[in-house]
Amino acid sequence: MRSVQWRPKGRKRVGQLGFTLIELLLICGIISNILATVMPEMNAMFLDAKLSKAEQELVTLKAAVGSYWKNNGFLYPSNINSDLTGASPQVISSKLNDPWNTDNIDNTYGYLYGDDPDIGPYFAIYTWGPRFDTVPTWNVTTKKVEYSGSGKVVANVPIIKI
Repeated sequence: MRSVQWRPKGRKRVGQLGFTLIELLLICGIISNILATVMPEMNAMFLDAKLSKAEQELVTLKAAVGSYWKNNGFLYPSNINSDLTGASPQVISSKLNDPWNTDNIDNTYGYLYGDDPDIGPYFAIYTWGPRFDTVPTWNVTTKKVEYSGSGKVVANVPIIKI
């Protein structure tokens, strides 16, 4: 007489390893639901990290421009990459890359400088952030840097949204 062995439903033989198609689809559905809830938060965390890095590098560049200004006849650098890395004394060791490539030529931060008739020399170092439309400009009337785009701008000076 043959002994009857118990078999799980859907398995052909006792001892067969693996998952059924329904089990695999159920696991894929659970994983996709978890990823759908976690990914937007992860993206926001990565964006915040990039913004924090940009803010720290802008502080470094602001100090570097100030040091350059003191050591080079009270003139601002014309290019924050070549002038700051090649200055005597050397202010920063290498260029700092902007996560959003604000300056498409050098893949670094944007830089404005000039001489206002009322307040004198000024400079602004900025990054567009994750979205950008326009470049910040100096307003001679308000004596402030203005920006009319929709992106987030991080800068070493206050930027007025117009």
